[in-house]
Amino acid sequence: MAFCKPAALSILLLVSAAAEADAVIDRIVAESAKSAPVAFERITRAEVRADPQKEPALVVDRYQPKAGTAGNWTVVSVDGRKPTPKDLETHAKNNSSPAPGFHNLHRMMASPPARVTEKDGKTIYLWTSLPKGTVITPGGDISSHLSLETTVEEVGGKPLTSEVRIFAAKPFRVKVVASINRFNVVSHYKPGANGTPFLVSQTAETDVSAPMGLGGKRKSIATFKPLGD
Repeated sequence: MAFCKPAALSILLLVSAAAEADAVIDRIVAESAKSAPVAFERITRAEVRADPQKEPALVVDRYQPKAGTAGNWTVVSVDGRKPTPKDLETHAKNNSSPAPGFHNLHRMMASPPARVTEKDGKTIYLWTSLPKGTVITPGGDISSHLSLETTVEEVGGKPLTSEVRIFAAKPFRVKVVASINRFNVVSHYKPGANGTPFLVSQTAETDVSAPMGLGGKRKSIATFKPLGD
């Protein structure tokens, strides 16, 4: 009877773990790719504002997907009042990236993760860079500077993407004159009506150094609820 040597056994365990990780990621990517954007209402509360005189404390908006297009945004209210043309212009600039949701994850997770770790019965996958076009800001596309952590746990016998964190591992510059000192966005998901993960909350924290009053520290918490057809 043959026995595996410790080194050989370790290699076999690593290969098995890698194969299992690939299978989980493949399943999530496939599910995300076939998922359609969903209509939602979002309430965003600003906890930290760089310029309280110009930046709203509370914004309510809605997203309605539309076949063949990026979908339509409607700004319901800004600080409890009807949005002004300036509010609408700012909203459009801040929402130039695809609408948030599970349907976007397959684009970010298409390549193999750089690292897989286990914590509290959950599996955390790390990608050290995002594909071009993933995160677009008023200062341009910053995707290549950002990393992705996806937390997966088993719910009802199937893997559920429960948390997605997009962050900058280190400060970086944008268009020479600006510097992103901190970028951290954490999204939480729960099973939706059809079992597909639904985005329920998103916390964003940024610290930007930029001229003309564009820099500063900001933190916002957004909550989402699905809208019926």
